[in-house]
Amino acid sequence: MTGGELVISAGTMYGTLSKMEKDGLIAFMREEEKRKLYQITPLGAEILKLEIHRIERLYKNSRGENVDE
Repeated sequence: MTGGELVISAGTMYGTLSKMEKDGLIAFMREEEKRKLYQITPLGAEILKLEIHRIERLYKNSRGENVDE
């Protein structure tokens, strides 16, 4: 997805998934061919929405654009 610009180790990925599940942001759904599938929870979707908004504001601020709160 990133063309090799971002590389995440297995330990980092599994640790992050475990924390996100513990925090109620994602929920384990099932396992397929040794892969665990997760689904975003309503809480996770709300947090994602807030984070996207925060990053968009940072981007606009860095470009000197007006930011509507």
